[in-house]
Amino acid sequence: MRGEIGKLELDKTFAERENLNIRVREALNDATQDWGIECVRYEIKDIHVPEQIRRSMELQAESERIKRSKILKSEGVMTSKVNEA
Repeated sequence: MRGEIGKLELDKTFAERENLNIRVREALNDATQDWGIECVRYEIKDIHVPEQIRRSMELQAESERIKRSKILKSEGVMTSKVNEA
């Protein structure tokens, strides 16, 4: 599981949970095939990240929202000036 989670970017880990479940299940089945065991379901219910990383993710998300807001505002001002001209 750590190997599969390590392949993902941290902020995409939560969104990719279903694909991650499938890849871990496939890896388990590859490892247990010789024993005649098959994993039919694997589910990651919750991922806990350290507080410092969580804060970093929140700051990154907030920065992205501010960036989008400024871009939309500047595009609105530009459109307004074009329309006035």
